[in-house]
Amino acid sequence: MLLVWVVCSLDVHLLINLNLSNFNTQNVKEMWSMFKECSSLNNLNLSNFDTKNVFNMHHMFEGCISLRKNNVINNDNKIMKLLK
Repeated sequence: MLLVWVVCSLDVHLLINLNLSNFNTQNVKEMWSMFKECSSLNNLNLSNFDTKNVFNMHHMFEGCISLRKNNVINNDNKIMKLLK
């Protein structure tokens, strides 16, 4: 999770595609602002994200103006509800 925040905070205008399908998130408790202001992010693979232990997902996709539900690979309803 920290890696994603660092990548997005360094240069949000260059990040377009991100594949995090191999991330193990089963013990993650907070995903607050994880992709915040990643305005050019268009394709996101979160296919193995496990959010059952996550209690804070506020502002997770805030400012992700290029990201749409149909460009996100994920089977988790908690994440999909946050997208436009």
